[in-house]
Amino acid sequence: MNLVINHQTHYNYESAVKRSNQYIRLTPQTFGHQIVHAWQLAAPGIKCTQQDGFGNIWTSLTVNQPHQELLIMAQGEVEINPTEAIEDNRLSPMFFTHATETTACHEPLLDFITQYGKGTDRSDLIDLSAAILERMPYTPMSTNVLTTAAEAFDLGQGVCQDHTHVFLACARHLKLPARYVSGYLHSSDSTHLSTHAWAEVYLNGKWYCFDTSNQLFSLDHHVYLAVGRDYFDAAPVRGTRQGGGEESMRALVQVLAS
Repeated sequence: MNLVINHQTHYNYESAVKRSNQYIRLTPQTFGHQIVHAWQLAAPGIKCTQQDGFGNIWTSLTVNQPHQELLIMAQGEVEINPTEAIEDNRLSPMFFTHATETTACHEPLLDFITQYGKGTDRSDLIDLSAAILERMPYTPMSTNVLTTAAEAFDLGQGVCQDHTHVFLACARHLKLPARYVSGYLHSSDSTHLSTHAWAEVYLNGKWYCFDTSNQLFSLDHHVYLAVGRDYFDAAPVRGTRQGGGEESMRALVQVLAS
């Protein structure tokens, strides 16, 4: 299936920003189940592109002139070939066995794992994913990027980022290598017209998809942008700035089958 993707991120600031730096991971690579046929990243300022420590394509953007808005656009065409799992040996899976501050377990989450973490094969993990979604229904705007797995679990709701963090916390407690993936999802559901996140677990030499928010466990509709230990390693856009006051951001994502 060929997907045409158009992604716009628009920042507006209350007053002029003197200088800003954005760290952008919005460039997919050809590997695993996907082939990138065309891709373009456009934004004002000075851009420097390299690979980060996880093998992701990372673009550093610097805008030195005063500005009250910033538009970042990414678009292209990606072919995906459905599969249950992929091979990715860019980094040892053992790097993904340790909890981060965002994916640390607390007592209620440990109790949950005791009850629902019945095993470590794929079918057991699918059951665990279903239990997480039942415990934490998908609820837009219920959390933010700083919400930890423990906080979202206590809240009892969240979005794809929270489901992924909670699943990672559980999988790593079960001594499994598990990583965070950011990317795109081809879906007719308008609530998912944004960047997406899901977890992967390393089993028998391959990385298997666990998309808790959608209960999807094969890579039929997913496009990879970046991988990491948690959101902060794979965030599509993060940045710092001098001045600007209050910030507002809106994003438009279209993922269409061609």
